[in-house]
Amino acid sequence: MQKKSQIKAVFAAGAAAGALTVAGLAMMGPSAVAEQKVTPADPVGAAQSSGAPFSFADLVEDVSPAVVSVLVEREVEAPRVPSELEEFFQFRFGERGLRRDRAPGRGDRESFRGGSRTLQAQGSGFFIDGEGHIVTNNHVVEGATRVRVGLNNGDEVAAKIIGADPETDLAVLKVEDAGKYPFVEFSEDADLRVGDWVVAVGNPFGLSGTVTSGIVSAIGRETGGQFTNFIQVDAPINRGNSGGPTFDLRGRVVGVNTAIYSTTGGSVGIGFAIPAKVAKSTTDQLIKNGAVTRGWLGVQIQDVTENVAKAFSFDDTEGALVVDVIDGTPAQKGGLRADDLIVSVDGDTVENSRDLTRSISALPPGAKTKVKVVRDGKEKVLNVTLGKREATSIASNDNEDLGGDDMMAEDLGLRVSALDDELRDQYRIEDDVDGVVVTAVRPGSPADEAGLSAGVVISKVDGQTINSVSALQTKIESGVKEKRDALVLRLEVGGVKRIGALPLDELAE
Repeated sequence: MQKKSQIKAVFAAGAAAGALTVAGLAMMGPSAVAEQKVTPADPVGAAQSSGAPFSFADLVEDVSPAVVSVLVEREVEAPRVPSELEEFFQFRFGERGLRRDRAPGRGDRESFRGGSRTLQAQGSGFFIDGEGHIVTNNHVVEGATRVRVGLNNGDEVAAKIIGADPETDLAVLKVEDAGKYPFVEFSEDADLRVGDWVVAVGNPFGLSGTVTSGIVSAIGRETGGQFTNFIQVDAPINRGNSGGPTFDLRGRVVGVNTAIYSTTGGSVGIGFAIPAKVAKSTTDQLIKNGAVTRGWLGVQIQDVTENVAKAFSFDDTEGALVVDVIDGTPAQKGGLRADDLIVSVDGDTVENSRDLTRSISALPPGAKTKVKVVRDGKEKVLNVTLGKREATSIASNDNEDLGGDDMMAEDLGLRVSALDDELRDQYRIEDDVDGVVVTAVRPGSPADEAGLSAGVVISKVDGQTINSVSALQTKIESGVKEKRDALVLRLEVGGVKRIGALPLDELAE
């Protein structure tokens, strides 16, 4: 299976601090804004659907009142900077030459040279209901000691953090002053396609109310987050845009701007937005509970490689392969087994292990879920009641490349040994782990292709326990005689279990 490209994302953080930010703020007292639900505009330039819209002006006029500036103060530790005179004495006489006592009236200067200081930063956000709830990014308000909101009409109001979710980088604020506020709504069912027009509204570099436009460049983009497939857009997004909305041409919120790819810190036309469906479910929980809880299966999973698909006789490489089922978990109680291939959850197709993690985490604990698996060549639907994912628990994707270095057989490129105390100490293998340990692998060999490397324990081959080198040799010879494409290996390294497939093509008689 080809891995989706991993993009190094740089947070377009609400860090537009300094003279530009301060100069762009209208420091005015709070006042209420007339109640107004922003009505989605008809698509602008519908008669020219095959080309660019004539103007975004009507759309922007409708949605802009709901977009706000999020003004944040944080207390940060400032390193103590010695004065020029102190630097001279330290250089000339060392630490003993420094006088630690200070004359009265030097407090301000001392605080500048050490202790804490207040950092001001700015991001974007938008109202999502008439009660004053605002959506922004977690990284915009994380660690904030004070939060204020700059409204579209120039007023400022105080706000408090209702809840935040670092996993999706979303947070919900609520303004403290009573009043009715204009708002926009998420569009969970927006059928975005690559090439669709989008409009971003926010406060890049503290320039409030800035509008940019572009198209959807990609959908389902992975940037390392476990729970979100991002929308990639080329509408310019810069520092201070974080937390702002991305609209379609009907004025619906289809995403929340959260990150950019950049080598310079500024926009290069590659921005990322959290899809509205993820943002809606997350913010609903934050408003209701102040935190987000996620469903949990209790399995170790991995992607299906071409060799693994051959070994299991799968039709293709789609799905998430269960490597291990943890005792006492919802997965075990629901009947899931090791070697099951999970192909759908509640009717939604599972493409790979990351897709499964997102599907399960999007469901609440206690949800009764239908999990379809392929077992022994047949499809089977299991009813699983999900548990609660803790901070360290996950339907894990332990699909790391194990690498390799250097042989039992020249053609396999593999050397193994029976486990003994010395090898357990050398490779830090626990006493309850049984099998044979790999001691060398030749780069580019079938063993290397199977993901083997020194220190990996082979515990089973095609479901049969392996406790000796001869047992492994017998299984390989049998596989060659049966003209098998590959053998299924159950592996363990560093306490993590996984499945590999050892190709036998080069050993064919």
